[in-house]
Amino acid sequence: MEQKSEVMEAGRAFALGWKARLLILGALLAGLGAFVYPAVLRELAVSVLNREGSSHGLFVPLVSGWFLWRERGRIRRAELGVSLLPGSLAIAAGFVLLFVSRRGTEIALPSISFLTVACGLVLLVLGSGVFRVVSFPLLFLAAMIPLPATVYDQVAEWVRAVNTRGSVCLTQALHVPIYRQGYTIQLPNGSLFVNTSCSGIRYLLSYLVFSLPYGYLFKKGLTARTLTVLAALPVSIVASVLRLSSIYLAVYFIGPVMARHRPHVLLSWFVFLGVLVLAISGDQYISRMWEKRQRA
Repeated sequence: MEQKSEVMEAGRAFALGWKARLLILGALLAGLGAFVYPAVLRELAVSVLNREGSSHGLFVPLVSGWFLWRERGRIRRAELGVSLLPGSLAIAAGFVLLFVSRRGTEIALPSISFLTVACGLVLLVLGSGVFRVVSFPLLFLAAMIPLPATVYDQVAEWVRAVNTRGSVCLTQALHVPIYRQGYTIQLPNGSLFVNTSCSGIRYLLSYLVFSLPYGYLFKKGLTARTLTVLAALPVSIVASVLRLSSIYLAVYFIGPVMARHRPHVLLSWFVFLGVLVLAISGDQYISRMWEKRQRA
């Protein structure tokens, strides 16, 4: 009975340790959000809600929360501690980033600053053992930070050029009379223009963000996970070429009405989800074949 009582007391102390530390961590993060980063967090929320190419950011906190819930058992079993030096360095680096970003107008750097400080606080209050378990869902929050406008525009212009040329070549290969002059697409029954929002940048960012949790869940080792993330680029190009080609074909065979907003969005979602399912199925099949070959 005496031994059982000691075990129960130790368990209560451990539980109180968790609760106290989580309260301290929550209070510190709330203080940072209210007094140091209020404008940054408000602008980040507005950017995610309203900025083109950042709408995938709405799902990032949900995915991070799901990962934390999924790993709750490992989190409880992780050893509590205080990582003073790594935590202090991360907090200092975060505040340096905040100071440097004050002269700029972009939201990316101050948002990274807040996330860096948050990681430092986790190290400082909960320790490196807990941080190792929560590092992916915590760092994955960076995926909701919009790219700087200059970087976004440059990437969008590159993928627009690649996808426009590819889609026209594919449509011509199907013996459809289509001609391109820059980003203006001429069909016998209509003229289309591939603007930046149709460039394929949204596909690229969405597939890239999706590849991060997919690689974390289904791949083992840094090499396999890195290759999974890099595969988002060719997958997004294939999907974007198919999307534009499907719009051209719909306009040619059905009519210019298919280039309007609602049919355009429906075709875009259909292609996005179709390519995503095919990519996952293909990857799972290749992985199973590789495992069988390794066991043989």
